[in-house]
Amino acid sequence: MSSILRIILLVGAVLTAFWILNRIRRMKVKMEDAIYWVVFAIILLVLGLWPELTYWLTRKLRMQSPANLIFLVIIFLMIEKMFTLSIIVSQLEDKVAILAAELALRDHSLDKRVGFQENITDTPSEHEAQRILVQNVMHRIQQERKIEIQAEEEEQS
Repeated sequence: MSSILRIILLVGAVLTAFWILNRIRRMKVKMEDAIYWVVFAIILLVLGLWPELTYWLTRKLRMQSPANLIFLVIIFLMIEKMFTLSIIVSQLEDKVAILAAELALRDHSLDKRVGFQENITDTPSEHEAQRILVQNVMHRIQQERKIEIQAEEEEQS
């Protein structure tokens, strides 16, 4: 393994470790992600500090060069992270759909309690209905935020 590759690995490991520790200290990273990145930095550090291990693994896996092994390890770790993130995104999309449905039901229930009557002859398109729903939700969020700000100002007075 060339000395340039070792230096790149060591610098990458140290920078990754400092970056993730800084994010953990500021509470910007969830613990599962922090563990992943710390392990990633440790693997880079081990491969950079002990090139004999890299050469041994290269021979055992019958690869052409240690650089190929390092690229393979990094690519594998990134694919694993991408797969994990795609699972999380899928779960969040499901939660958003459920929350949107619950919000629509609550909005409809509130409209009934207030006495709002829909004109059955005026059926808007699905896109228009979604736009109106989003506008109503945004308006309610703004109203709730104004109430929170007023309450905070009253507490401070």
